[in-house]
Amino acid sequence: MKKKTDKKICGCACGCQQETLLTPADAIMAVAIMAVSADGKLKKKEIDDLQGVLVSSPLFEEVEDAGEYMGCIASAIADKGRDAVLETAAALLTPGLRETAYAWAVYMVAADRKLVTAEHRFLEALRKKLGLHGVLAGKINAVVPMLNRVK
Repeated sequence: MKKKTDKKICGCACGCQQETLLTPADAIMAVAIMAVSADGKLKKKEIDDLQGVLVSSPLFEEVEDAGEYMGCIASAIADKGRDAVLETAAALLTPGLRETAYAWAVYMVAADRKLVTAEHRFLEALRKKLGLHGVLAGKINAVVPMLNRVK
């Protein structure tokens, strides 16, 4: 068993408190964490939704403990600034995974069924950093909220 002080270079829940994003999974989780906190509030339901991302995506099949992993990624991006984190994330992602990261971000901000200005600004900055065409982003913005409908 690894101790929290042991350094292990990985993208899983190893407790190593990595200092940067290392894998595409790390990049997508960082984007999702930034998306849920874009409005300046972090609710328990949003943390639960982040765990839902882990469970539903094959990118995270190596993750052993969702809470530890999310904490590790949150620590890795804590004081880096939005632009720096998004640049690092974009560099780790293939064009297809950039689309996936954007879709997960939209899903996360749309989960409470109300988008505020700060969330719109975050999604626009993300779209630009990921190099996604506005038409594609518009389609994702239109379709993803349908997943959160209750009526």
